[in-house]
Amino acid sequence: MATATARALGGLLHDLTNEELLALTISDHRPALKAFLAALIAKMWHPVSYDQSMGLTALIERAVGPRNLDSINHYIIPERFSLKGKGVWAVKCRVEAYLDGETSEEAAKRLTTAGHILGNTGDLAGFLHDHPDEVAKWQGWVLAISEDSRWADSDGVVCVPDASVYGTRRSFSLGGFRRRLSPRCGVLVLSE
Repeated sequence: MATATARALGGLLHDLTNEELLALTISDHRPALKAFLAALIAKMWHPVSYDQSMGLTALIERAVGPRNLDSINHYIIPERFSLKGKGVWAVKCRVEAYLDGETSEEAAKRLTTAGHILGNTGDLAGFLHDHPDEVAKWQGWVLAISEDSRWADSDGVVCVPDASVYGTRRSFSLGGFRRRLSPRCGVLVLSE
């Protein structure tokens, strides 16, 4: 339970000792813990808004900024990755950690079973633009793994978009849907 709690909070409890984490799981403390976690998780949602009428390419270019246009994977095009509609799309997002050695395929099953809505390519571009500091917190990548963000290349390898921030460097690339990742990487999820 303690490990799951720490992971669910995106590592926010990493400074607690094992004894302190264990104390949080004692059944007498659970109602207070549940209320605390609900309040904390509610604060972890980040508002994202983007205008889909700009088109996917412009959204991604805006997200990485003019100095990082060379860090956009040229296989990410509107014909392969569609937006959800037209007009302004506003949503609340957060990043859920991968389990150690988990693939995006496994993460998608785990997260949707738990009731999460997976972010798509447009959501990831909006999140990168609006919250680059949140993306930078992840030492690996933040990925969009919704069904409409999956593309199979000519070899049949399924790819999904990922974003990263290292200092002033922002990238928007593709990675394998079945590659094994670590908790340093995260999945973009949406609120209802």
